[in-house]
This record gives sequence, structure tokens and C-alpha cells, in this order.
Amino acid sequence: MVREPIPEYANKQVSIEEYLAFERSSQEKHEYYKGEVFAMSGAGRRHNIIFTNLLTSLGNLLKGKSCFPFGSDMRLHIPQNTLFTYPDISIYCGDLGNLDEDNATNPTVIIEILSPSTRDYDRGGKFKLYREIPTLQEYILVDTDAILVEVFRINQTNHWELEEYKSAEQLLQFTSLSIAIALNDIYHGTKLLNS
Repeated sequence: MVREPIPEYANKQVSIEEYLAFERSSQEKHEYYKGEVFAMSGAGRRHNIIFTNLLTSLGNLLKGKSCFPFGSDMRLHIPQNTLFTYPDISIYCGDLGNLDEDNATNPTVIIEILSPSTRDYDRGGKFKLYREIPTLQEYILVDTDAILVEVFRINQTNHWELEEYKSAEQLLQFTSLSIAIALNDIYHGTKLLNS
């Protein structure tokens, strides 16, 4: 994430309507938060391999169920704090909570694949904003520099708990979806399995 307002709107507050109109005509993706617009950075090879592995596995495991995974073209809106953003992968169960065809509001699971430019934001500020989503049950961070998956799950007392997966032989448990994916499958093709 490049945390600088895009040049067209630098030092100018932008309404949600202006942002959405701009985004429809833009070739790049932008995040919106409290009147500011931020350009989003691209992804590297390892990020893309992990994304493809995860989305393919999730699509196969969720086939025929009421939950559906979306890639980073599905824009998420959090009305509670105004954020519009594009999670790497979001999984919606039942109602998407659509504002319109281009935005959804009710994810059950969000997955962010970490890169050097997004790592701190995804772990800190973005997670704080995501915690305001009433339907969110799991927030998953997948490292691209090492075999490491961090899963934050909401517990029965509405507190977020962390579980870490650090071994290629482990199964990443999606407790809200009753499915699991081997870390071997997530990191297949990244060369991290051989190091």
C-alpha cells in the first residue's frame, strides 16, 4: 500500500460518490478512507503464486456450499469507518451485503498476503479497521518471506485470538468455514518449501 493521496486529490477531501466515480474510470485500484484516496501497490511473483494457490484451493473446497471466495477485484466497504479497500481474498457466506454490483460489506473471512510495502499496515491499521466488520470471524495473514500464516479468530467473548502456523506440514484451519488447507499447498511453487 502506498499511503500517499493520489495526485488528482492531494490535499483535497473527496466524497464517497467522487471516489466511486473516479474508481470506475481508473486503471489502477485505490483505497478510500475518511475522504482521502490512496493508490494501491502491485504484487510480486511469490505473492501471486500464493494468491493463486489459495484461491484455487478455496474455490474447490467451498464448491456447493453457501460461502464463496473472491479475489482482489472485489471491493469491500466498511460503513462503520468509511473504508473502501480490496482485500487479497475475501470469503462471503450467504448475503454479500451489496451496496451495488461493485461493493460488498459482509465478509466472513479476509486474507491478506503480506508484502514489504503492506506488512505493517495489514497487521496494524488495516486490521483495526477490519475489526469493525460485524460479520468478520477470521482474519488471515500469509507471509511471503517465510512459511508463516497468522490467523486471528473472534472468540465467544468477542476477543480476537491469534494462532500461528509455521510448518509446511500443518493444516490451516478455517474454523468459520469447516475446511482446512495444507501449508504445503499454499506455498507450493514459491521455493520457500525447499529452503
